[in-house]
Amino acid sequence: MVFESVVSDLLNRFIGDYVENLDKSQLKIGIWGGNVVLENLRVKENALVSSEMPFCVPGKLTLKIPWKNLYSDAVVATLEGLYLLVVPGATIKYDAAKEERYLQELKQRELQRIEEALQLAARRASQTGDLLFSLESVVYKDSSPGASSSASPSASPSPSVSGLLTVSVVADKPQEEKKDTFVEKLATQVIKNLQVKISSIHLRYEDDVSDPQRPLSMGVTLSELSLQTTDENWKSCILNEAAKIIYKLGRLECLCAYWNVNSPIFYRGSWQDIVVNQSDKFICKNAFLQVFKPIFASAKMCINPNAELELKTPKANLHLEVQNIAIEMTKPQYLTMVELLESIDCMVKNAPYRKFRPDVPVSRNARLWWLYGFNSILEVHIRRLSHMWSWSNIRQHRQNLRAYKTAYKTKLLNQSKPGQDAERHIQDLEKVLDVFNITLARQQAQMEVIRSGQKTVGKKALVGQKPSGGGGFFSSWFGRKTKKEEQEVEERLDQLMTAEEKEKLYTAIGYSGSSHNLALPRQYVAVVVTFQLLRTSVTVREQPDVPEILKIQMIDLSTKISQRPGAQAIRVEAALQHWYVTGLQQQGAVPSLVASVGDSSSSLLSVVFELNPEESAGDQLLRVHSQPVEIIYDALTVNSMVDFFKTGKGVDLEVLTSATLSKLEEIKEKTATGLSHIIETRKVLDLRIDLKPSYLLIPKSGFYSNTSDLIIVDFGSFQVRSVSSSSSFSSLEEIMDRAYERYSVELRRVQVLYSKSGRQLHN
Repeated sequence: MVFESVVSDLLNRFIGDYVENLDKSQLKIGIWGGNVVLENLRVKENALVSSEMPFCVPGKLTLKIPWKNLYSDAVVATLEGLYLLVVPGATIKYDAAKEERYLQELKQRELQRIEEALQLAARRASQTGDLLFSLESVVYKDSSPGASSSASPSASPSPSVSGLLTVSVVADKPQEEKKDTFVEKLATQVIKNLQVKISSIHLRYEDDVSDPQRPLSMGVTLSELSLQTTDENWKSCILNEAAKIIYKLGRLECLCAYWNVNSPIFYRGSWQDIVVNQSDKFICKNAFLQVFKPIFASAKMCINPNAELELKTPKANLHLEVQNIAIEMTKPQYLTMVELLESIDCMVKNAPYRKFRPDVPVSRNARLWWLYGFNSILEVHIRRLSHMWSWSNIRQHRQNLRAYKTAYKTKLLNQSKPGQDAERHIQDLEKVLDVFNITLARQQAQMEVIRSGQKTVGKKALVGQKPSGGGGFFSSWFGRKTKKEEQEVEERLDQLMTAEEKEKLYTAIGYSGSSHNLALPRQYVAVVVTFQLLRTSVTVREQPDVPEILKIQMIDLSTKISQRPGAQAIRVEAALQHWYVTGLQQQGAVPSLVASVGDSSSSLLSVVFELNPEESAGDQLLRVHSQPVEIIYDALTVNSMVDFFKTGKGVDLEVLTSATLSKLEEIKEKTATGLSHIIETRKVLDLRIDLKPSYLLIPKSGFYSNTSDLIIVDFGSFQVRSVSSSSSFSSLEEIMDRAYERYSVELRRVQVLYSKSGRQLHN
């Protein structure tokens, strides 16, 4: 069999680059034996490339692959004892080489993101006829044998016309009907008897920089996460080849998060000491002040690989149930959260000056710290700007930009793999140029290639190899394969497998290269996902052992998502049964602040959203219904909450605030663009909102009782409905009138009342 070499390469690729003490030869021997056992792994510091944070992972990783009975026995993956320790980057000694390598990795990931965004825009624009991005699609066209392309000026009237012809062909091509690929079939066979067990997980962050007098630690612990194959009664089993439906049962045991104040710090010790502290004594739950109480959940999934042939049941049906999600916060935890945000803000501000910062205390080292301030201002704000606007730097920058454009153009036109010298030359230029100028030079090179009408290479050679560390340790495990990646898997198997092995594999997974395409009916529901949260609560209190100031409870929150791929439709239904809010205990009673008072047989809030709905002529459907809610003002609870969020000092989060405002501005621009797109594409929304009248009670004394004088604010009923317009129109005025959506808005019986003491309110 060939799978030994395939899995060996995958493990070496995704694990070997991230751990320090991995013996790759022993890893391959273990795979050949059918079992892989990795223990006490120490992950490299640059595995989390998004932040320079050291961490270590002692524990055991086991992978059991039954090569002799791959099609009938279970594939078992077990991870025991993962410990991730993260500390602020400011605690790490500055290393110029590491910092430079890290910045280059960030630059390469940003360039990769831009390339992928351009390709996505090119594919979308090729269907709408947008010339700008359609020209991009010419650059990224596939150069595989047999693909039609205009390789020379003589093959088409002109390069630009060739690009337009390419666009018209793509735009007029009908949408491909669904066909299960080889990778999908192989994945289905592996999933059939795949068993996963993850246990004893601890992710911990330690910080003694924000406040050295009160070090904090926070983290997430997980007792067990398992995924098993079962029968129709949800009992563990091994499915045979005759099984048509795959049943999967997932369990989540004791997932919780903690936030400790005045916590012991372990990262300053040796790696061996950290391993010792990760023993069962250290994981004692009593040592943690939990923010998220233990969460228990279960998931049941039914997969029918042949459902699209039968059209009787969904292809995938998932039901997820969570028992309880309880969140609790105390005043010390909130204060340390604010201090942590301030510390992060300060670290972001100090990042440009980190290379000058002395690694000695301020006491008795005043000269070094004065030099630190002097060099920071001189090098970052004075000399850098002076050098930036010098004529020699401008001339050198222009030369680098032209050299990069020429080298990248050569890379586009080179049908063979670029040589090491050419790659090294491009990499050296990318080190000195920023992302904007690199992208600009690439776009100029691509446009020159298009105008010349010469044949370009495919995407893989265009964007180069995957950037070092691209995506980090976790992102490499997830993500969907592209068609080209799937084709590469099949080509590699063709090279390494005999005809008998290939036929056996295809038979086992139910794949045929000549499988017919399927056009699904519009009403067929292929995927159904249901989620049910039985109870959730948020509690705020001063100290862990005192009565809560505020407690919010939501009972029975359910969500259902269904997909109809034949109509490119999706439907989301959400419902909340009850909602309660209680305040600070006083006068021997706990006041009720918010309570459901509507019809108990109906949901308090229900929302339905659907794209391409069956029951409506519109393109989108939205339904919102709510029952009445009683809201009572309690003065002591409100004042206590105001005191809870007081920090005692001003909070200055300049960098984080500007980053947040910048993100909001970006969202605003995207929203405006989205609205413009909606107006241009003219989507019709079938809207219906019905909010039953809720009311607010304000007692004169600040505490509600049956004998209180009250001010009652009745918010009335609120309804919004879309008004359908006539499909026939003749005059220009009617056409212009039809360009606008019409809605009927009604607000009824809003009133403010005053109730004397002793009157029956609900009468």
